[in-house]
Amino acid sequence: MSAPKTNAPPPGLKVGKLPQVLPALLAFWLVTGCATSGAKPDALGSGAVDAALQAPPIERIRVDAAKLEHPLLKPLVIDGRDGFSPDEVALMAVLASPQLRALRDQRGVAQAQVLQAGILPNPQLGYALDQPHGNSDPSLITGKNLGVSWDFTSLLGRSDRVAGAKATAGALDLDIAWQEWQTAQGARLSAFRLLALQQRLPLLRQMEGDLAETLAAVRQAATLGHLTALDLTTATELWITAQNNRFAAEQENRTERSALNLALGLPADTELALKPAAAFPVLAPEVTPATLLQGLEKRRLDLVALTLGYESNEAGVRAAVKAQFPRIGLSFAKVNDTSDVRTHTYSVTVDLPLFDRNQGVIAAAKATRQQLFDEYVARVAEARAEVTLIFANLAAVRAQLAAAAAALPELEQLVAAYEKALETRNADVTAYRDARATLAARRLEQASFQQQVLELEVALEIATGRPLLNQSP
Repeated sequence: MSAPKTNAPPPGLKVGKLPQVLPALLAFWLVTGCATSGAKPDALGSGAVDAALQAPPIERIRVDAAKLEHPLLKPLVIDGRDGFSPDEVALMAVLASPQLRALRDQRGVAQAQVLQAGILPNPQLGYALDQPHGNSDPSLITGKNLGVSWDFTSLLGRSDRVAGAKATAGALDLDIAWQEWQTAQGARLSAFRLLALQQRLPLLRQMEGDLAETLAAVRQAATLGHLTALDLTTATELWITAQNNRFAAEQENRTERSALNLALGLPADTELALKPAAAFPVLAPEVTPATLLQGLEKRRLDLVALTLGYESNEAGVRAAVKAQFPRIGLSFAKVNDTSDVRTHTYSVTVDLPLFDRNQGVIAAAKATRQQLFDEYVARVAEARAEVTLIFANLAAVRAQLAAAAAALPELEQLVAAYEKALETRNADVTAYRDARATLAARRLEQASFQQQVLELEVALEIATGRPLLNQSP
C-alpha cells in the first residue's frame, strides 16, 4: 500500500521557516545598503567653532597664493616682511575668508546632486506565499510567487537630468569664483582706503592743531579787547569742525580695519601692516568704454553662470517633456499555485495618461526658463549701464584731482615764503596759519580725490569682471 499524500513540502524546503527568515533577509539588505550619517558629536561646540575661526597660517597662505588657479585672480608671491600690498591682501582674503569657506562647501552639495541625477531607481523584488487553509484536499501545496519588476521609463530622462545637474554645478563654480573676485576686490579696496587714511589723518591732526593754536590766540586777543566775541565764535567753530573731521577719519579707519580683518579671518583687534605703494595703479590709456563693453557677457562670471543656469533649465524642460511618456513597468515572476502548476510570468504595466501628463512640471520649467532669460537680459543691461556710468564719473573725478594737484605748488610756495618771513618777524602768525590750513585742506582734497579715483577704478574692475589696474605709472 502506498503512503497517503500529505500537504508536506518537498524534502529540503522548510516552508514554515521561510516567512520567518524573509524579514531578517530584508533587514540585512536594508542595513548593508544604507550609508551612515557620520554625525559629529558636539559639532557646534565652542571648541570646534574656535578652531574653525582660526585663520590659516601665513606660511600655508603663501604656498596657496603662489599656485592659485582662478579665472580672474593670478597667483602671487606674498612677502609681507615690510607689510602687505593691496594685491597681496586681496589674495589673502580669497584664501582665508570664513565666508568663502562656507560658500565653497556648496560644491559638495552640487556634486551630490550630479551623482543623484545619474542614479536609476532600484528594481523591486517581490515574494509571496499562498498557503491553503481550511481545505482538507491533501493534494494542495503551498503556492509561491517570486518576481522582479523595474520602471523602464526612468531611462528616458536620465541624460537630461545629468546634463542639467552638471550645468547647475558649473554655474555654482562660476558663482563661487565671482564671489571670490568680489571678496578680493573688497579687501583690496579696504587696503587702498586704509592707505589713503594714513595720508589724510596727519593732515587732519595738523589742521586741528593749527586751529587750536589760532583759537588760543583769538581767545587771548578777545580778552584784551582786540577781537570781538564773533571772532572767538568763528575760531571755535572752525576748531570744532576740524576736530570732528579728525574723529570721523579715525572712525572710518577703525571700520575699514574691522572689515579687512573679517575678510581675512583675523581677530577684530589685529593691526595688519600695509605696504604703501610707490605709486597707485592707474588704468591704461587705451582703456575706453567701448573696449570695456566688448565681450562683457563672456567675461563677467556671474553672467556666464546665468547662461549655464539657463542650459540647466533647458535640460530640465527636456526631461519634463520626456516624462510625459507613459510610465512603463517591466516584471518577471516565477509562480506555482496550490495545485503545483508552475509558470513563468512576464508582464508590462503602462500608465494611461488621462489626467496627469506632467503638464504642471512642464509649465513650471518653461516659466522658469523665461524668468532666467529675462533676468539675464536685465543683468546685461545693468552691467553695461554701470560700466558707462563709472567711466564717466571716473573722468570727472580725475579732472578734479588734476585741478587740486595743480593748485598745490603755488600754495606750497606761499607757505614756504611765510615760514621764511616768520624767521625775520616780517609776517603775521595768523596769516601763516591760514596759509598752512589752506594748503592742508587742498592736500586733503587731493587725497580724497585720489581715493575716489581708486574706488571707481576698482568698481570698474568689478563691473567689467576683469583686472585693469596691473600697471603703475
